[in-house]
Amino acid sequence: MPWGHDDATNIRQLLSRRADALGILVEGSYDKSELTDELDVSRSTVDRTIRRFETNGLVRREGGQTEATLAGRLAFDSYRRFCERTTDVAEFGDLLRELPSDVEIDHDLLDGATAYRSEPPATGRPANEVTALIAAGTRLRACATVINDSAASAELHRMVTERGGSASVVYAESLADHIRDLYYESHHEMAATGRYRAYEIADLPYELFIVDTDDGTQVAAVVYSETGRLKGAIVNDTDAAVAWAEATFERHRDRATEFTDDFLVGDRTEPIDSAAAETDEP
Repeated sequence: MPWGHDDATNIRQLLSRRADALGILVEGSYDKSELTDELDVSRSTVDRTIRRFETNGLVRREGGQTEATLAGRLAFDSYRRFCERTTDVAEFGDLLRELPSDVEIDHDLLDGATAYRSEPPATGRPANEVTALIAAGTRLRACATVINDSAASAELHRMVTERGGSASVVYAESLADHIRDLYYESHHEMAATGRYRAYEIADLPYELFIVDTDDGTQVAAVVYSETGRLKGAIVNDTDAAVAWAEATFERHRDRATEFTDDFLVGDRTEPIDSAAAETDEP
């Protein structure tokens, strides 16, 4: 007979109290005295715990030994993953709370990630991390919303025009208009190589960078407050994080409109304000 809602509720409640005991039994077979020693609890507590586990099909007893059933192993693994994921949410909660509730952020981005927060005295640390990734990169896929670090822009230009790298960037419309108007030349030089493609989309909830290097692929999600203040970056290089980021980038790119040709049309050789370029160029 299949388990129902009440059974699942019982198991969740039981694991919230005695997951430590089930975790031990997942690792091997124990008698009651061994469990008492391992858990450092009374014999009556062990007896009661085993009975409840057995009633819910999580363990079996045989010849004085107790071990986890397949259901017990799967239940413990599910509970362990739940705990790990809620730990990740707590660790990155200050950055996640800056994003709308319906934003496409997956646990795969958070698992194994490192956060770089914009905090004194190193308020530019998140942007510096992204710049360092681009400086080491051979290929960039990105979703960009604001102008933040001119050094990152310079590294992108060098990657494409000097190092033979490639880049595809989805820009928020406001940023796309800005670079068309003020930074035609640098983007013209990248587009002329055939290794740079630019897209525009109405809006983006956060910035996303996927950077291929000789040592592997790194992902960075950059978060801003509602007022546009840089809050931090979540950086990860796990296969799961990269797969999530690639799928996310492709969804944004597929909804965007390419405007690479805008940098290949007409004579736009007028000089750019060098002072502005030093601080603002995307």
